[in-house]
Amino acid sequence: MVEVQLEPDDRLLLYTDGITEVFNSRGEMLGIPGLQEFVREASSVPAEEMMQKVLDGVAAWREGAPTDDVSLMLVHVH
Repeated sequence: MVEVQLEPDDRLLLYTDGITEVFNSRGEMLGIPGLQEFVREASSVPAEEMMQKVLDGVAAWREGAPTDDVSLMLVHVH
């Protein structure tokens, strides 16, 4: 078990494998490293916009419609 102390303005992103197990037109899986890159890029926008920016990045990466459930939750510490 790992404990992390969250500070004001920290963000915690929770997701299902339907976010990371998507493939592009070359058959490459996004994976956790790909999601981390989208999160890094989205971390500069306000928390209210961050989740949509991450989802947009995943949708742009993915070829075709989702084939699995997609759940994403962003927790913003105040």
